[in-house]
Amino acid sequence: MQAFKNNLTSEDFWLRLVFMVLHLVLLEVAASVLVLLIVAQFLYRLFNAASQPAILKFSNSLGLFIHHSYRFLSYQTQNKPFPFNDWPEAQDMPQQEHKSPAQKD
Repeated sequence: MQAFKNNLTSEDFWLRLVFMVLHLVLLEVAASVLVLLIVAQFLYRLFNAASQPAILKFSNSLGLFIHHSYRFLSYQTQNKPFPFNDWPEAQDMPQQEHKSPAQKD
């Protein structure tokens, strides 16, 4: 019961709620942008042999932002994601394009 009373009067507790609501809104926007990137990459791949590198890189870093936001929202970390920290850099990018089954030699 003491924790409940402390949380009700804690400025940090309520400030985290504000950050959580903000990141929930940012996550909705990020998810919508990711859907658009998926469609754009699919359409690009439809007409080209390889993926568009800029879309790959940005969608990778956007996925990391989403991951960091969910970790913050689920209390797995106290580190606030972007815009309160740096935008995540793309990681584990594919080294080369793999040929689709239709492109075999």
